[in-house]
Amino acid sequence: MMDWDTLTPLTALTHLDGRNSRKVTPLKSIFSEYAWMKSRLGVMSKYLAYISFALTKRALPLSEEKKLQAIEDSFSLSDAKTVREIERTTNHDLKALEVYFESSLKKQGLCRLIPYINIGIGSEDINNISLGITFHSGRGEVLVPAIGRVARALAELAKVEEKTSMIGRTHAQPANVTTFGKECANPLSRLCDEIEYFTSLPLSAKCGGEVGSFQAFMGVDASVDWIRFTDTFVRGFGLKPTHTATQIAPYDSMVRFLQSLYRINSIFLDLCKNMWLYVLLGYLNVKKIDAEVGSAGMPHKVNPIFFEGAEGGLETANGIIELLVRKLPINRLQRDFSDSTMRRNLVLPFAFSLLSYQSLEEAFKRVTVDREMIAKDLKSHAEVWTETIKVYGTMHGVEHMYDRLKEATRGRVVSFADLLNIVNSLPLKEKEKQELMILCDGHHNPYPGRIVDEVVRRARKVFHF
Repeated sequence: MMDWDTLTPLTALTHLDGRNSRKVTPLKSIFSEYAWMKSRLGVMSKYLAYISFALTKRALPLSEEKKLQAIEDSFSLSDAKTVREIERTTNHDLKALEVYFESSLKKQGLCRLIPYINIGIGSEDINNISLGITFHSGRGEVLVPAIGRVARALAELAKVEEKTSMIGRTHAQPANVTTFGKECANPLSRLCDEIEYFTSLPLSAKCGGEVGSFQAFMGVDASVDWIRFTDTFVRGFGLKPTHTATQIAPYDSMVRFLQSLYRINSIFLDLCKNMWLYVLLGYLNVKKIDAEVGSAGMPHKVNPIFFEGAEGGLETANGIIELLVRKLPINRLQRDFSDSTMRRNLVLPFAFSLLSYQSLEEAFKRVTVDREMIAKDLKSHAEVWTETIKVYGTMHGVEHMYDRLKEATRGRVVSFADLLNIVNSLPLKEKEKQELMILCDGHHNPYPGRIVDEVVRRARKVFHF
C-alpha cells in the first residue's frame, strides 16, 4: 500500500513541492518550517546574549558565546522534528522552540542563562523579527537576482533590435511606427523604476512585549529605557523599530512590500501578453527543440508555453497578494490569530513569482525576432506613415492635411506604392517629396535608439549587469 505520509515530488499536494520542487529550492532554506524554526532560534539566542549583557553589565565570556552560537548553527532537521514533538504537548510552536532552547542550554552547561530566555518579550516579538529577516532574504537572495536575469535578457533584446522598425498598434490596429527594441525598453524602464522602490523598502518590527506596551519590562528593571534597548536590538537585524504595535507589529510595511511585488509582476504580465501577441503576429519565432513535442496529437506545434506558463504563475501570485494585502492589516483589538494562518502562506507569492521569472528567462532563450516578417508587415501597412506625412505637409504650408489623408487612407490597407502616389499628389516641391519619402523608410528616426540606450544604461546600473 502507498504510504501517503511520506512526502515525495510525486505525492505532494501542489506542484510547488511536487514537479517544480527543485525550481523553488532557493526558497526552502528561507521559508520552510525548518528554516522558520532555525531563524527564530537565532533571534532568541541573540536576544538572550543581548539582554544578559544589559542585566549583568558584562558580556558573555567567549567560551559561552561560542556555545550559544553552536546551538543555532548545529540546529538540524532532526532537532526540528524534536521541536515538533514538543509542540504536540505545548500546542504552541514558539513555546515548543523555547523548551528546546532551554534543553540545549542545559546540555551546553549554560543553565545560568535560562531565566533570561525571552524575558520581557512575547512570542510575536521573536516571530515578527524572524519574519522580517525572512522577507529580507527572500527579496535579496532570490527574487531580485531572478528579476535581474529577466531584465538582462530584455536589455539584450532591446539593444539588438533597437533599429528594427515595426508597426506600432493601438486598439489592435496599425497606428504608427516604432522599433521592436524600443518596445522592449518600455517594460525594462518600468522594472527599473519599481525595483528601486522594492529594494529600498524598509520592513518594520516590534519588540515591546505581549501587547506592545513594554509592561513586562517594568518587572525586569524599571530604570532602563526599554524602547531604546529594543530599538537597538531590532535595528541589528536591518529592521525598522515600531513602537505603536499591539501583540503584533502592524503589517503595513509588509503590505507595501507585497504591493510592490504585485506591480513588478504586473509589468511582467504585460510583457508576457505582448510577447505572446508578437508570436501570433509572426514577429517572434519560437525555437524548435527536436526532442520536444508541442502537442500530443498535432506534430507540427511549437508553442510559446514559457510565456504562457509565466503568465499563469504571475496571475496566481498576484491573486494571493491581493488576498494578503486585504487581510493582513486588519486584526481585532490587540490581536486575533487569523493573521498567523495567513502568514503561513506568505511563501506562495514568492514561489509563484520565482517560477514565473524562471519561465520568462527560459522564454527569451527560446525566441528569435523575425525581422523579415516585421519588415514585410510594415511594407504592407504603409498607412502607418500618414501621421508623419500629415505633420510634414502641414509644416510646409499644405492646407487640410488631415482631411486629405483621411479621405485617402481611413479604413484602408495602404501599400507603399499607394503611399508614394499620395505623396506625389501633394502640392509640394519635388525635393520636398523626396525628403518626405526618405522620412518614411524608418531609418532616420534617432529617438527609439536613444531611448533604448538610455534605458539599457540605467538597467545595467540598477541590476548590476
